[in-house]
Amino acid sequence: MLSSSSKKQLRHPTIVVCLLQRESTYKAFKEVMHQYRMPSQVITTRNASKFNLSKATNILRQINSKTGGDLYYLKFPESLESKRTMLIGIDVSHAGGPNSIVGFSASINKEMSQYYSEHLI
Repeated sequence: MLSSSSKKQLRHPTIVVCLLQRESTYKAFKEVMHQYRMPSQVITTRNASKFNLSKATNILRQINSKTGGDLYYLKFPESLESKRTMLIGIDVSHAGGPNSIVGFSASINKEMSQYYSEHLI
């Protein structure tokens, strides 16, 4: 049993990085991470076995973004910088089945470099 002083030392991880052998467990793993609001990065053994600089760069970009880092920096005109502005993106995918997927993202910082995103099926 932890004492009350040691409980204060426990910290929520910044991100969980997981190497999955079976791709069939990907969805369940992501659902658990989402339920506990835990950022995660999954690498499948199939991708890890064909690892190259392009895949490594993409994975590191995703981890950087999921831990609050900026992937880019945009310079806006001064007239826009003085106003409260939100960049929004919405897209619909019809993947050939009966269901469509709607994606939504919106900037959450002044630099419009970090986003909230959600999807609905």
